[in-house]
Amino acid sequence: MEYLIAFLVGSSAEAAILRDKYVFKIVPMLNIDGVVNGNYRCNLAGVDLNRQWQDPSRKLHPTIYHTKQMIKKIREEREIVLFCDIHGHSRKNNIFFYGCSGKDTKKREHVIPLLMSKNCEVFSYKDCSFALQKDREATARIALWRELSIINCYTLEISFSGSDQGKYQFIHFNLPLFREMANTFCQTLVDYGDPDQRKVNAVLEEIDQMILKNQFNNADRGGMGGDALDDEDSDYSNDEVQLENEAAPGKGGNAPLLVGKNDDIMPQMMLKSPQLLEPTPDNAPRERSLNKKKKIVLKKKPQ
Repeated sequence: MEYLIAFLVGSSAEAAILRDKYVFKIVPMLNIDGVVNGNYRCNLAGVDLNRQWQDPSRKLHPTIYHTKQMIKKIREEREIVLFCDIHGHSRKNNIFFYGCSGKDTKKREHVIPLLMSKNCEVFSYKDCSFALQKDREATARIALWRELSIINCYTLEISFSGSDQGKYQFIHFNLPLFREMANTFCQTLVDYGDPDQRKVNAVLEEIDQMILKNQFNNADRGGMGGDALDDEDSDYSNDEVQLENEAAPGKGGNAPLLVGKNDDIMPQMMLKSPQLLEPTPDNAPRERSLNKKKKIVLKKKPQ
């Protein structure tokens, strides 16, 4: 997140383009009380906040409630083009997306992941999954996708470990690689909104070929690589990126997809900083026990 912000406020031509096209809103953390008191996943009410997005309580989940209200209000004014959680992942390698599939027969939810795979050597498209699991229905990714019909509704997962592919194979992710990831994420947004839609159109053609070859069955069930999505670590933190605009790829032919800024309607992007991966429910008792005071007995040394 730090490198993402540094890119956006930087002096590069790409940063200037993004600032001109989007408004970036940064919400640092949703689980403030929980993290301050040493929890990972749950707030002080003992609630997993990333399972409360369907019907958040104003009293029990105030940060989720008010964030969702803000997003819904923005949705009344303009189309939301992109929403993305930023998570850490403790059980899989690489950097990849979890998305949502089913509302768009043209599979446009694959555009941004494919663009990312072409821009970033540490991003793995084969590890992406677009399945909708029942036990994830109340996560931000799926709840907002269903309620607000956001085609590009993702979780961006970044391994706690490293990559198992390309020139960074067997290398633990470090600060320079996080910087590269942030820069290429921003570059992908530039490509996505470029008035010259050659890169996006090339990806759409690639998606059309994949549809003809019926290559999306695995992605809709679990993963592009064919592995079912059964891990417990997906959709774990409470960090979102939201991008809004007037249009999306595939609409209006070759017309510009993201408009420039004006005084009345401006596309927006909301970013929330990544935090540590939350423990699984199975680990919750251990977390509680660690929070208890330990009894220490000191014995006198024999004379």
